[in-house]
Amino acid sequence: MTRTAWWFWPGAALIAAGMGLAAARVGPVAQNLTPLCWTGFIVAVDGALARHGRSWLRNAPLELALMAAISIPSWLLFELYDRPRFWSAAGPELWWHYSGLPPWPWRGLGYAWSFATITPAIVLLAEAFEPAAARLAGRGGGGRVPRELLAALIAVGTILAAIPLLWPSVFFAADVWLAWPLLLDPVNRLMGRPSLLGDLEQGRRSRPLALLASGLACGLLWESWNMLASARWRYTVPFLGSVKLYEMPVLGFLGFVPFALGAFALYHFLRGLLPGDAPRG
Repeated sequence: MTRTAWWFWPGAALIAAGMGLAAARVGPVAQNLTPLCWTGFIVAVDGALARHGRSWLRNAPLELALMAAISIPSWLLFELYDRPRFWSAAGPELWWHYSGLPPWPWRGLGYAWSFATITPAIVLLAEAFEPAAARLAGRGGGGRVPRELLAALIAVGTILAAIPLLWPSVFFAADVWLAWPLLLDPVNRLMGRPSLLGDLEQGRRSRPLALLASGLACGLLWESWNMLASARWRYTVPFLGSVKLYEMPVLGFLGFVPFALGAFALYHFLRGLLPGDAPRG
């Protein structure tokens, strides 16, 4: 085991400075607090991963940059669900609504920067959590997942993915978050890419558990930083919408858990379409 990498400290300092300056309402920082904090977070977590020889910045910087690039279209998929009639200026925005955004083209740059941090934050934090998850969950006996079950999961995921686009409704939020891990993780397994079903076949319980924990932890951080930002989002949901932690209705936090699985599946699916070495498993 090596030491924590030196870049852990600038990453942590960026988060602290960003939060302090945003609280003091320093305009550019408050407006860009979310991507600033997530950039610092990714750098800090990667520095901590260096203790176990797992630093992406040290071992695979181009792969980390590619993950950030893949993260942008991955999140744009969910933006499409939130605003399925995206060609109409009237929306509707179903679940989350942005405010305080700068004019274009700065708005587009802010979107890209923010969206690029999502998948790296989830994946790197899950890697940091995995040793603890392995101690907690141990190893399973493994065993092959029947192809019939893979086909059934793909079919269910396809149906769930289609329904909110065909019939946009605030009541289909759960469909959006559940659809993509159910659809793409079995596809990744069939294509020989990293997948959670493949992990379970090998008795590796730790990565699925670590991703679930990472999704919830990242959700809490997203919402806490959102509260300090001047460019922020708010939510409308049909159930218990007034019972909130930060801006998020408490039931909404449940969505971060399957979202982490979906982000992992989307990353490995889209990465598998590109040339070059496969990402580490």
